[in-house]
Amino acid sequence: MTLATRLKLTAILCALLTIAVCQALFQAHTYQQKIYMQLNHSMQIQLSIDSLRSQLWIYEEYSDQLSLAELNNRQAHLAVELSKNMQWYPQQLQILDNLNRLNANIRALFNTQMQSHSNHILPKDQLTSSRLLKAKYSMNIEKMTEDMFRLHKVTIDQAKQAQQSLLIAISVVVLMLSILVTMWSSMTLLHFKRGMKSLNDGMQTLANGDLVSRVKYDMDDEFAEMSDNFNNMKASLQKITVKKDELKLEVARQTQKLQEQQVKLTYLAEHDELTSIYNRRAFIKQIDIAIDRDARRNEQAALLFIDLDKFKTINDTLGHQTGDEVLKEIALRLKSHLRSTDFVGRFGGDEFVIWLDYIGSEQDIISKVNKILSVIKQPIEIKGNLLTVGASIGISQFPLHGNNSSSLVTAADAAMYIAKHDLTHEYCLFQKIG
Repeated sequence: MTLATRLKLTAILCALLTIAVCQALFQAHTYQQKIYMQLNHSMQIQLSIDSLRSQLWIYEEYSDQLSLAELNNRQAHLAVELSKNMQWYPQQLQILDNLNRLNANIRALFNTQMQSHSNHILPKDQLTSSRLLKAKYSMNIEKMTEDMFRLHKVTIDQAKQAQQSLLIAISVVVLMLSILVTMWSSMTLLHFKRGMKSLNDGMQTLANGDLVSRVKYDMDDEFAEMSDNFNNMKASLQKITVKKDELKLEVARQTQKLQEQQVKLTYLAEHDELTSIYNRRAFIKQIDIAIDRDARRNEQAALLFIDLDKFKTINDTLGHQTGDEVLKEIALRLKSHLRSTDFVGRFGGDEFVIWLDYIGSEQDIISKVNKILSVIKQPIEIKGNLLTVGASIGISQFPLHGNNSSSLVTAADAAMYIAKHDLTHEYCLFQKIG
């Protein structure tokens, strides 16, 4: 039986239990109303009898026609109360029949009393007859009172017996249904816990890396289907899962490859492809970093803009390959003769730039420029050819000629242009222009 069917049956049993309880409560309420009506009507009859008795006392006191008429009316009212149907039980009906008989006797006595008044009986005989009738009235009233006591007792006994029977019946039905619901719910709960335990154990083994074991469940319900699906999932994972060590090696290999490619791409993005020194974009970036650092430390620096002389002739006469070799050699010389705080870059063609950090005086700058010119002028041997080149150098200073890379490069470029066209000097400071 499936779990859904079990839950439906549990709901049906609970509904039956609810209906049984509601029906029992309704019956108890109905019977309670019936008993209340019977007791209430019994009190009305008792009041009518008491009223009849009180009127009888009045009649005994005055013995007049008016009190006799009122006595007759109250007897009639009692007869009406006794005739009402209150769903009496047989024992109650028997007592009520006896009360009706006694009330009829009282009625007969009324008729006799009325005839005695109308026949003009002698006063002495009339007094004797009246006393006899009053004695019979009293005797009937007393019997009626005793019968009412019996009626109340029978009504209470009937109510007690019926309530006990109804309580026993309700208790038995509710107890049986409650036991049935409890047992069925307990069985369903055990069934559910068993299925959940099987799946939970299976998931625990899967979490521990076990792809071989399978969930075993022998019941035919939803958990059986879930167990089959879970086993199929583990089988699929077992087929497609790569061994942990191989996966780690593959991930490490791919990660290393990506890192190497990233380093290579970063290097190519920042360095000149021919000379392997900073390209224009990377050199400008390094200048901006150096400017921020020097500005915080209140340090001075210098920017050299270098344009090679005689390079165009070599490139045109000996070819671009020879020209490339010259550029690579010049870049290597410049890089090897700089301090660790300085750096060199190529702006394109035969133009190089150098940043001299932590250099303040003009004399120190000129001394460094002369060394650089000396290094550049040294002969270069390429394929048996001994080649020489010169250079024109423009110089700008930080922060004297600008506080950003753009203004410093512009100033050094302008100074280099002056030095290029001045045959007497190979370098020019920006402040000397004009």
